[in-house]
Parts: sequence; C-alpha cells; structure tokens
Amino acid sequence: MSSTQKTVLITGANRGIGFGFAQDYANKGYKVIATVRDLSRAPKIPGVITVKIDASNDTDPYTAVEELKTKHGIEKLDIVIANAGISEHYALVRDIDLDQFDQHHKVNARAPLILFKAIYPLLEQGSKFVVISTFPSQNGVDHFPNFGAYGASKATVNYITRQIHFEEPSLTAFFISPGWLDTDMGNAGAAANGLDAPPEKLSVTLPQMVDLIDKSTREEHSGYMWNYDGTKIPF
Repeated sequence: MSSTQKTVLITGANRGIGFGFAQDYANKGYKVIATVRDLSRAPKIPGVITVKIDASNDTDPYTAVEELKTKHGIEKLDIVIANAGISEHYALVRDIDLDQFDQHHKVNARAPLILFKAIYPLLEQGSKFVVISTFPSQNGVDHFPNFGAYGASKATVNYITRQIHFEEPSLTAFFISPGWLDTDMGNAGAAANGLDAPPEKLSVTLPQMVDLIDKSTREEHSGYMWNYDGTKIPF
C-alpha cells in the first residue's frame, strides 16, 4: 500500500450518491471508508472498509472513529463527505408535520455536526469536510413547493459548514448541490411534485463532483456552495 494513499470517508454509502462516491474513489485508488446505518446492506466494493453510522444515533460516529483507529489503523482522514440524508416529507409549510420536521433536522443537520465533532481528531492540515446539500437551501429566494422540512434542514447544515470554514483555518469546508438526481430520494421527490423523473442523472453529475472535491482548495472553494459542475452558487 502506498504511503501517499489518501483516505476518504463517505456517509450513507450503501446506495445512491454515497455508493457512487465509494465506487468512484475506490476505482481511483483511495482508501475508502463507507458508513451505513445497517451493516447487512453494506456496499459490495472490494477493499472498502465499512463501519456503522446511523444518522439518527448520536454515539455511532464516535464508536466508528474508535473502530477505525483501533481495528483499521486509520490515523488521518483526507476527505470526509457527509452525504447521508433524508427527504421523506413533502407538504406545504402550513401542513408540515412537526415530528417529521424534527427528524429531517436530526438526520440532515444534527448528524453532520456530530460527525464533524467525532472525526475532528482525524483531520489534519489540508483535510476536506464536504456536505452534500441542495440548491433550494442556499439563498432562500427560489421556491420549491413542498420542500419546507427538507430545505430548512439543509439550510441549517449549510450554516454549520460555513461556520467550520471560519473557525478551522487548516481545513477546507464547503457544500455541494448534486442536482436533482435519479436516485431513490430524487425519484420520490419527483413523484411528490408530479414529475415523471428527476431532471438530472447521477452518472453525469457524480464524476464532476469527484473532480470538484479533488481539485478544491481552501482559498477558492471553502465556505461556499458549489454546483456539481464546479460553478459557485451565490448567497
């Protein structure tokens, strides 16, 4: 194994965007750590390390980090991609179920925060913390009906990520809008909004996101939202 091999940790790696990231980075020769909430559904990718992190469990990230250090000898994470998330409640604001609202914030905003706290000891100068977010959460101007619970939770994690940028000058921290993709989540969102299919395809956007992350620098990218194609999305 090369001493210069980089390590990437990806949450929610059993399907969709997370699985795509794990597969692509493994093909590129990275040491890949895939986190899943159910180990029986771990991605079948040769050489990938799999650990359990359930986004609704506050202690899982700390347990996973301890396992990575003691069982797998992981001492540094070069890239962390906080990808795990949910979008399961589509309603007008007046009809939002408050339990669903809280659950979306727990999984989409609180969990990435806990993840960052847990993996912080493994981050070094130049490490990257990347959150998979969404364009509608960025400027609050564009309207996407029925996305109140999801969009609000993503706006929260955007703010947290930007705080990390300001507070941790040795790190690169930013968020990416991956597009409205043909994943399970994207298909459900399309159906909820009366569409036959999402407008974009993971097979097209994923390589661009990987390229964006690999080429990203603190000076140019940190603290901002970027579209999957590398264009900055303004506040």
